[in-house]
Amino acid sequence: MPMNRPRTDLERLVLTVHRRNGGTRTSLDFDTELLGPEFGLDSLDLAEIMAEVERRFGVSPFEAAEPPRVWQDVIKLVVLNIR
Repeated sequence: MPMNRPRTDLERLVLTVHRRNGGTRTSLDFDTELLGPEFGLDSLDLAEIMAEVERRFGVSPFEAAEPPRVWQDVIKLVVLNIR
């Protein structure tokens, strides 16, 4: 699977939750920390996004040997472990 699909899907997921919470951002900086203040996500929002990542790509970021810190880390996990 090309790397751009997971990036596009993850960006849509994060922005959807961000906007649902009243946010106005239109793009995701993949070097942003998962729970950084830029997107106003809380731990439940993050769990929702990660559950969707697992559903779509068969990869659980929460079970990674090294947990992701930034959104780019999530992309790397997906691309390296996609089933």
